[in-house]
Amino acid sequence: MDQDADGARVGLLATQALLLSGDDVRIEVDVAPGAWLDVVETTGTVAYEGEAPSSWTVEATVGDGAVLTWAGKPFVVSDEIATHRRTRIRLHGTGKVLMQEKVVLGRAGQLGGDLSMSLEASDDTGPVQVEHLNLGQQARQMPGVFGNLRSMDTVTALGWTPEPTGEPEAGTTGPGETYFPLDRSGAALRWMGIGRFRDQLCDATFAAWREEAMRDYRHRHAERHLGQAEEETCLGEVDRGPAADAAAAAAGRPRAGTCCAP
Repeated sequence: MDQDADGARVGLLATQALLLSGDDVRIEVDVAPGAWLDVVETTGTVAYEGEAPSSWTVEATVGDGAVLTWAGKPFVVSDEIATHRRTRIRLHGTGKVLMQEKVVLGRAGQLGGDLSMSLEASDDTGPVQVEHLNLGQQARQMPGVFGNLRSMDTVTALGWTPEPTGEPEAGTTGPGETYFPLDRSGAALRWMGIGRFRDQLCDATFAAWREEAMRDYRHRHAERHLGQAEEETCLGEVDRGPAADAAAAAAGRPRAGTCCAP
């Protein structure tokens, strides 16, 4: 959809119907050190009813100084299906990840089948966030779990800890909106409600946090390129030799190597 010398915006488009009963979809993403990747889901995904369980797995590796952003569309769980949504992330160095996951239980007129979700994120030190959610029909009816709610929207930032962009008046978009700063570098914002179209918080938060992540990325990238250019200039001067020193002296320029001197 868009690109430059360091990264790209890529649209994710299914060429066949999914998730059908028994489907096992796996998406692997590898963002090289110093690169950026923005994944855009062009349509939502429906986990259709059927006897065999289905699954959706994303495995992402993000290199040092890289940024991965992924704005998910609704993941709809039909009646009479068991489906699992799994996300695994590995961060290296100063890499950053920003992901948004929208879940809707049931199509129009449905209550939705059994859904389980897991997020396992780690960096070079160890686990950053590990979460397992059981949103099966029986489990979500237990007190304090999900009740009659049908929608959940989660924005997760890893590699830095952004602040929430705002907080709507309690109860105006759903029963609850919660901001979770992680123990280590990261944060999550979660909204739950009876219908995803009432969520006025997570889309705006994703946009703001993405701008913040990319602004920091561009700043670091510009500094890195400047440092490399200065180093190459100094090395070029050193490699020019005695003849170049004499020519530089005649022209009134500093002798080779002085730009690198303390």
